[in-house]
Amino acid sequence: MPRKSSISRRIPSKRLNGRALWPVWSPGQAPATLTAMAKLLWRTLVVLHRYLGIAVGPLMLIWFASGIVMMYVGFPQLSEQERLRALAPIPWQACCRVADGLIPDDQRFYRVQIEALVGVPVLRLRRPPRPDAVIDLTEGVGVRRFDMADARAVALDAIARIAGRATIAAAATIDEDQWTIGRYRRDRPLHRLTFDDPERSTIYVSSTNGQIVLRTTATQRFWNWLGAIPHWFYLTALRSDGPLWSETVIWASILGTFLTVLGLCLGIAQLKRGKDGKLSPYRGLFYWHHLCGLAFGIVTLTFVFSGLVSMNPWGFLEGRGGAGETGRLEGPPPRWDEVRASLTALQARSANAVSLTTAPLGGELFWLATSADGTVTRLDASGNAAPLSAGELAAAAERIAGSNGIAEQRMLREEDAYYFGHHDQVGLPVYRIILNDAEKTRYYLDSRSGALLQRADSSSRWHRWLFAGLHRLDFAAWLRTRPFWDIVVVTLMLGGLAGSATGAYLAVRRVRSDIFVLLRLLAGVRHRDAVRGVESP
Repeated sequence: MPRKSSISRRIPSKRLNGRALWPVWSPGQAPATLTAMAKLLWRTLVVLHRYLGIAVGPLMLIWFASGIVMMYVGFPQLSEQERLRALAPIPWQACCRVADGLIPDDQRFYRVQIEALVGVPVLRLRRPPRPDAVIDLTEGVGVRRFDMADARAVALDAIARIAGRATIAAAATIDEDQWTIGRYRRDRPLHRLTFDDPERSTIYVSSTNGQIVLRTTATQRFWNWLGAIPHWFYLTALRSDGPLWSETVIWASILGTFLTVLGLCLGIAQLKRGKDGKLSPYRGLFYWHHLCGLAFGIVTLTFVFSGLVSMNPWGFLEGRGGAGETGRLEGPPPRWDEVRASLTALQARSANAVSLTTAPLGGELFWLATSADGTVTRLDASGNAAPLSAGELAAAAERIAGSNGIAEQRMLREEDAYYFGHHDQVGLPVYRIILNDAEKTRYYLDSRSGALLQRADSSSRWHRWLFAGLHRLDFAAWLRTRPFWDIVVVTLMLGGLAGSATGAYLAVRRVRSDIFVLLRLLAGVRHRDAVRGVESP
């Protein structure tokens, strides 16, 4: 009697009512079955890639195209330099009257600011979580709200300094629109004024403190509809629901990452299977999609994955947050009696300033006086120039470190790996402190005021490499040098764009063919059923 094969011996033969519960392989059948299973798996992955490409491919195409636009036109925002450029010098001759008893002497404020508002000196007092308090220093009374008439005067004064003479074309009071959604919550409602200047400027004025919070131009608005808005899914209807917007972007990025990984696996598996020594077995547009996917697949993967990281999905790179460093650095906020006593001294020593802002350090009151040309001078409470000394910075570092100790502290006159200006402006020199804790936490202090500019713990450093490094390709200073960076990034983006565009087109074309085949099959089935109905008695 012949012996059973080794394969047959390893597979038990279970039967029920004379029938096998699963097939028992005979010698030579196992390889054929495994081959069939492999073909089925391959076919499943191909179909999944095709139909997922229909759903996500257009998004990938939009992301690459809009990403190129965002390299040169960002989402509108008003920098501090632009805001100060629209201000007139503080009219000290009309300053500084404050009614007795208007504010309790022992009340503390996180920030105090003196600026001109349409020829009137005003004092803005920040006291979170309550709204800002604004005092008219000419009359000495508080201003509760700024209406549309105030906003018109503020905007007209600003536009004259920015763009020359212009008139208001439209005005409205809003809570938010496409350009302010999700921002300026403390300033709402906002007064929006559109001008007929050459740039078609729109200026937004806060109703709570009378400051200009944003200016957009027609050029910015046009390019943002091709850039940041589609790239971030920043449509007003979606972005107004923060959790829904966040989940939408996260899951779209996850699907895009999976589609790219699947495409890379399929593309690598088909590599060097073509005839006549070709790298790809495909022809026509399929051939170019295969090669583009192989050449730019890794770039596409890093781009989509880093976009996912930027959303910090489910807090996987959530930092532990600050540990009260700002409070230890600055000390208790200044009291109103200290601020009021300082006003008279400042009046005589800040003739050319357009803005004065408190910058407390170590429990002492200091001011930063900014002139029209952007020059910043640090003043003490008596109005005397008080440049920040090395001893003050060293003492500030000790207060921040606490019991952790300091591993390194020094003045940086050039960027490092975590403090650099590529898409964001950074000030140099900056004072860097590296703690001797487990995370080697870094702090960067303003060399003019000692204010905390940036904090980098382990989570934020991972975010820096996984997002800024992979998404913006700014791993090193030499790589950020322009126009070298532009040439490299645009080339890679165009490659990813080509792969996404060909993939989306081929997927749509193939699915359309599948639908026609399915319709013909359904038509054939209906025809056979009709014939059977006629032939039946």
